[in-house]
Amino acid sequence: VRPTSAGSLLGLAVRDLDGDDVARLSLPPDVRGVLISRVDPIGPAFDADLERGQVILEVNRRPVGSARDFQRVTGSLRPGDVLAIFLYLPDEDQRALRTLRVDAP
Repeated sequence: VRPTSAGSLLGLAVRDLDGDDVARLSLPPDVRGVLISRVDPIGPAFDADLERGQVILEVNRRPVGSARDFQRVTGSLRPGDVLAIFLYLPDEDQRALRTLRVDAP
């Protein structure tokens, strides 16, 4: 999935989780979200400690079950907007909340 304009404003790209991802990351069965596939080292996602391989579960309390959901939820972002990103961190087997501010393009 190519990064959307919202993804590039956030400095990240996401893709749908597939069976291989679930097995490789040992995801719990209740984890539904999108996999972070790329983080721009000079973008707001990097500054908010988002990393490749983490799973975005919600954006601003709205569940994100697919890349299409992510695009829909983040499609109207403008520079200066602040997002609450709820994540699953596979390396730590825990959930976490991160906030980030949308950069100007």
